[in-house]
Amino acid sequence: MSNMKTKKSQESQRLLDSVKEMYNDPGEVEIRIENLKIGIREAEQAFVEKFPADSHLLDIGCATGRLCFALARQGYNVTGIDVAKKQIEQAQQFAEKERVNVTFLQYEMPTLPFPDASFAAAFMGNVYCYVPHRASRIAFLAEIARVLYPNGEVLMSQTVLDSVLESYEEIYDDNHHQFAPDYETLEEGDGFALGAPHYLHFFFAEDLLAELEASPFQIVHSVLKEGKITCILREQNT
Repeated sequence: MSNMKTKKSQESQRLLDSVKEMYNDPGEVEIRIENLKIGIREAEQAFVEKFPADSHLLDIGCATGRLCFALARQGYNVTGIDVAKKQIEQAQQFAEKERVNVTFLQYEMPTLPFPDASFAAAFMGNVYCYVPHRASRIAFLAEIARVLYPNGEVLMSQTVLDSVLESYEEIYDDNHHQFAPDYETLEEGDGFALGAPHYLHFFFAEDLLAELEASPFQIVHSVLKEGKITCILREQNT
C-alpha cells in the first residue's frame, strides 16, 4: 500500500509537470494574450455582482489575466494564480504596462499559498481537469474551501464529453495508448492532449457533479450548455 501511494504521488507530479509544460509553450501563451481582448464573460459578470466592489477575489488558473484585469477595473481586489510561469510573467508585464493593480503568483497545484479565509469568492475555468486522480481533485476543492470566507462561493466551469462521446472508451485512442503505458496509476477518464504527453482528465457531466457533491461545497446552480458545465459552488457549513 505504501509503495502504491508513493508511486501515485510520483506519477501525479509527472502529470502535473506535463500540464505546466503545455501552458508554458509560447503558442499557448500567445493564445492567452489574444484572450485578453475578450474581457469578462456574461456568467462571470452575473456572479461577481453579488460581491461588494472591494471584495478579495481569487482567479485559479488565471493564465495571462483576462478575468483578473476585468475584475480589477471594477474595483475588486484580485489575485490570479497559475501553474505556468510564462503565463504569469506575461500577466505581470501587462499589469505593469497598464498600471492595473492585480497580484499574480505562480503556484504548485493542488495546494494554495494563502492563509485560511482569504477570499470572498473564487473563479476556476477549465482547471479542475488538470488535477490527477479523483481523491486529489476532491482534496483540491477542500483546499479552495479553506482559503474562502465561511459560505464562500466558486464560479466553476468545466468542459465535459456529453455532447460528443458516449463512453470513456472512446477517448482511449492511439494518442492515449502512446503515452498511457508510462503510468501505472491512471484512472478512468484520464487522458492526454492530442498528439502530446500532456495530461488532462475527461469528464461526463454526471461524474463531474458526483465529485463536486463529494467535496466541501454544495452545488447551488449548474447549467450544461455547449459542452461545458458552469456551476456556482458554496462552501457548506460543518
